[in-house]
Amino acid sequence: MLATAAAVYGVFADVNVFRLSGRTMPSTGFDATQWGEVDAARGPEYAASQLRLWATVVTAAFFIAWFHRARTNTEAFDPGACATGPGWAIGAWFVPLVNFVMPWLIARDMTRACVRPDPAYAGRKAPLALLNAWWIVWVSSKVLTLIGSRLPAADDETATAHQTAGVLIGVDVLTLAAALLAILYVRQLSGLQQRAYAGVTAAKPTGRPLGERPA
Repeated sequence: MLATAAAVYGVFADVNVFRLSGRTMPSTGFDATQWGEVDAARGPEYAASQLRLWATVVTAAFFIAWFHRARTNTEAFDPGACATGPGWAIGAWFVPLVNFVMPWLIARDMTRACVRPDPAYAGRKAPLALLNAWWIVWVSSKVLTLIGSRLPAADDETATAHQTAGVLIGVDVLTLAAALLAILYVRQLSGLQQRAYAGVTAAKPTGRPLGERPA
């Protein structure tokens, strides 16, 4: 929720800078008064960027800890379901380029492992739509951030502020959407793992194979 709040605050701060800086474009010449308004609005924008940074660090720490625990729990219902060891549930996030693919592969394997022994999913595919939506939006936010950091500076400071604020609005919206989708996915996977664990504990006393219904 911290990342969500930071993204919402960032959207409002960036929209304000975008609105004010859009009044003065290079073709109209430099306007000191309007630049003063833009410069004043950049204070909250800078504060928003710092809030986003710290919110991202704190949220990422909690999320990666949960992700590792979920990966470890997967061994209880389907040992060997994931192609990589539990340590990669942490390490995959810190390897450039690899972090665009491997965490999704791990999450996919965890989701499949939860439903594989469940008779309710017999003949059906694992529910990956929410995971895929979250991952596409999250990767898009990172790609847009990368593109924005490499845009050439505009002709004057006002136009540069306008351009930067426009990119940041897009990043904030994608980050907000990714945060909300991540919350939903955490709830989904946690529920699936609880159900799978219940199936394991229910099957053990009777000696029935996991997922087999009583006669």
